[in-house]
Amino acid sequence: MKTKIILSTIATTTLLIFSGCGASNGLAVNTLDNNKVDRYFHQGYIVSQKKVMIDESLTATLQGVAGGAIIGGAVDYSQNKRVTGGALLGAAIGGVAGLFNAKEIVAYETIIKSNDKEYLGYLKQKLSPHTKVEFTIKDNKLKNVEVLTKN
Repeated sequence: MKTKIILSTIATTTLLIFSGCGASNGLAVNTLDNNKVDRYFHQGYIVSQKKVMIDESLTATLQGVAGGAIIGGAVDYSQNKRVTGGALLGAAIGGVAGLFNAKEIVAYETIIKSNDKEYLGYLKQKLSPHTKVEFTIKDNKLKNVEVLTKN
């Protein structure tokens, strides 16, 4: 009985520590000394949008190559205790499959103005001019675009 109580206490304490319930910082975020801000949120508004087609063939091909290499390597390793041949064959088959799975998608080339700067990006949704949005920039690309108020 004593062992069950000790194990239960250890399990509960571990769960609380790793779930973030052990110490409350209110609205603050726990960070380690080496953590840094990845990107900042900006607010702006839609200046204009133009409907375009985006070719996703490169993305589909690369996903096919990566997926094929992983699956082919795993199958080859399970049968022959090596990875190379299966990974190469899987990558080739996956790349070809990715080419056949490629498609074009409709998107909206969008200009967003924030603090006298204009940012160009592609959104899945058509928004009216002057719609207020919040977004981040990473690798000179619009990310995490969220509508704040619609016009």
